[in-house]
Amino acid sequence: MTSTVLAGSSTRVGGRETNQDSSLVAEGLFAVADGIGGYSQGDVASRLALDALEQAFAEDRTTSGLLEAVRRANEVVWERANRDGTSMGTTVVALAMTEDAGAVALNVGDSRLYRLRDGNLEQLTDDHTVPAELLRAHRVTDDEARNHQYRHVLTRAIGVGPEVEVDHAEVPVEPGDRVLLCTDGLYNAQTPEELAALLGTDAEPQQICDALVEAALDHDADDNVTAVVVDIR
Repeated sequence: MTSTVLAGSSTRVGGRETNQDSSLVAEGLFAVADGIGGYSQGDVASRLALDALEQAFAEDRTTSGLLEAVRRANEVVWERANRDGTSMGTTVVALAMTEDAGAVALNVGDSRLYRLRDGNLEQLTDDHTVPAELLRAHRVTDDEARNHQYRHVLTRAIGVGPEVEVDHAEVPVEPGDRVLLCTDGLYNAQTPEELAALLGTDAEPQQICDALVEAALDHDADDNVTAVVVDIR
């Protein structure tokens, strides 16, 4: 990939007692992870996953290397949970600048990746939650999915089993694009229009991250709030 990138990140505890989110801004790799509520040590799980992802991807910056890196992240969290005799889990969404396929996104869970291009905000990842799966199967409406009693229940997560199914795809990016990776604490507290308005300013990525997180808190976000913004230049 010949484009250069500039990135920033921000995270706040929001409406929770502790922050179980983690973020990563590294060479050619950007990610957020959200430790699963209801499981112990969600903060440990999210940090372990991103540390393992970063280390493994640094050894092989291809698409296959990226997929191996997320499998390694799953193993690390799963093995730590078994060692400690506890349950651990986390979401992960990442954008990697690979050597063979350019920008590649991967995700497990309900943390999201958006791309802003020419003022249009598009969600490029699918949520792995009970209502999202039902919606894709045309078994519920949009309104039913938004208000579903199991809307926070994940159907996939890192570290809850010895293996994990991972979504991944090339992400067409070009100079002028802005990419947002975020946890559900951010996007649940704001409308897509509000996200697009903040992302569409001329501010630098770090300023945008800070503004996005502050806006979520101003909307009384009841969860941890984390954002990573990547500018393609």
